[in-house]
Amino acid sequence: MLLCRVKYARAGRRRVSCPISRSLAHSLNNSPVQRPELLTLLHKTTSLLPRALPTKEHAKDLTESLNFWNQILLDEYKDLVSQEPRQARIAVFGLNQWSDAIDLVTSLLEEPLLSDQSLNAKIRSRWTANSGQSRLSLSSLPCKKDAHIHISSSFFQQFSIPPQFIEISSQNSVPSASDLEISNLLSRADVSIVVFNPITNPISSVINKRYLFQNPNTILAVTAAPSKSILQDMETYLSKSFPEAMRKKLKILFVDPSRALEANMALVSSSQTAIAVQRYQDDYNGSRVSLITEALKDIISPSGFTISTLRHQTALAHIQAALSACQAVLNKAKTEIDSVAVDVCTLKARLEEAKVRAQFEVLDRSPDAERDAVVVGMKHAAEDIRRVMDRLTWWRMIWRVDEISHLVAQAVLRPGGGELEQQLVFQTGRLTVLQDEITNSMFALLAAHSYFPFNSSILKNSLHQIMASPSFHVTPQSLTHPIDTRRSQVIQHSTMRLHLIAQRATLGMGGGVAAGATIGWAGWLGWLAGHGEGLLGAVGLDSATAIGIGLLIAISSIRLGVGQWERAKRRWWEDWERIVDGLGRDLRVTLNQTMEKKVLVVAETGCEGLSNILTQRRREVEEIEEELDALKTTLDSLDGAEK
Repeated sequence: MLLCRVKYARAGRRRVSCPISRSLAHSLNNSPVQRPELLTLLHKTTSLLPRALPTKEHAKDLTESLNFWNQILLDEYKDLVSQEPRQARIAVFGLNQWSDAIDLVTSLLEEPLLSDQSLNAKIRSRWTANSGQSRLSLSSLPCKKDAHIHISSSFFQQFSIPPQFIEISSQNSVPSASDLEISNLLSRADVSIVVFNPITNPISSVINKRYLFQNPNTILAVTAAPSKSILQDMETYLSKSFPEAMRKKLKILFVDPSRALEANMALVSSSQTAIAVQRYQDDYNGSRVSLITEALKDIISPSGFTISTLRHQTALAHIQAALSACQAVLNKAKTEIDSVAVDVCTLKARLEEAKVRAQFEVLDRSPDAERDAVVVGMKHAAEDIRRVMDRLTWWRMIWRVDEISHLVAQAVLRPGGGELEQQLVFQTGRLTVLQDEITNSMFALLAAHSYFPFNSSILKNSLHQIMASPSFHVTPQSLTHPIDTRRSQVIQHSTMRLHLIAQRATLGMGGGVAAGATIGWAGWLGWLAGHGEGLLGAVGLDSATAIGIGLLIAISSIRLGVGQWERAKRRWWEDWERIVDGLGRDLRVTLNQTMEKKVLVVAETGCEGLSNILTQRRREVEEIEEELDALKTTLDSLDGAEK
């Protein structure tokens, strides 16, 4: 390394630009027509991005957004079809001021053997002279752009393609570049160098900053000086810490820029004796800074490397980075899909549990801990009604025949028989609380996954419309209206039929008694008149027979009327039993409808909407992954052909 530096130092500055000019001219004259396969792959990748990457409005990380990679691939296309020569862009970024990124670039560019130290002074004071910049450009070619420094260092002559350093200020310097700007510069570069100090930046925090490693041609410079015994172990540990796709091309180097600078300063300040030169060589080689140069040569200056080849390699690297970003987004999408699916299934299980518990708590559990609240409630109501019906004997029925329907209806509607209704009204309040909890859980689920496409405004609007509907609210009548319907059925049909039968029985008994009395009176009157056969003698009946027949008719009519009334009451109770059974079914159906259409309607609609989104999203991810795998296969074949 020292011999190389001495050789370039002796040549002087006048020779610095000659190899660079020859390289540019050679690359321009030998620039071949761009490969159709590469342009096709670039076009297909660009076409895939809108379906794979979110826009910057929906992206969690702007470096994984459609806008970010669209612009990079657009610039790459312009670079591919361009015939203008350019330099190899090398972006250097240090995580903080203790990472020694500035010292690393300084140690690479300094010329300690020059008698005129103005070049070294210019290199060392470059950031001081440009204190208002967030990045600097260093190259051996003059440029009129702001923040560009022309440096005629022998370092640039070691490459077949002239390199250009793009130094980015650290994150805690003033002014500092944003994460998006840092990722943009690192991703667009042909080679990116990320420098960090493991003492001030834990390895885990560096690994989590994936935007630093979007460029496949990345060199991770660790400014630490471990002993040789643990150097290999640390390199292996760091390599395994990164994902497999990232560590294929990632180069991890341990360097000590401060030691290299000290070696340069010692050589400049001391007399260049054999001992001083030997000490310089030992310190410079021990700093391992030369490994950075060797890594850069492997990437941008191998044998037969031209600017056209560099453009192809950089295009492939950027396509690979874009596809890796797509894969990362798809992996996150699959994780999000699984997370949403788990939450939806959990909420659905809670809804099913709420339905089962509602059946038990509302209908299957009575206040006195018996099995069925409907049976218990109607049993108590039947006891109240039975006392009224038992008092309505045939004798009392005759005298109150016009009040039968009123008396029975009062018994059916009596508050003392509304124990079931009171319990249902009480359970209505509990269902209202459950409705609020389930609805809040649904909106909490949407808030927990407030990213595209699960933050659907259409779905949220539908849920709010359901909540604003008058039928959404749970009222006391939501559960009790089957009781009112069945009561009306008892009163309007069974009770009315009982009333009509009572009237007919009364008329029948009255008519029979009147007919019997008439026949008996006729026989008795004839006997009083001295006619032995009485008034019915014409029909062959004597007085005793006529009186007997009259009594028989009267008693028979009364017996028929009593039997008719008792059968009517038994039929009324049979109707009551059927209505009670139907009421139980009606209440269960009503409860299920109340749970589905009122209490759980928001959650079930939301879960159904999310399930549809999940199905559509899974299908989209599978289709994109198939296309992504095909592009990766094409990329690997082109990358192998390029090598």
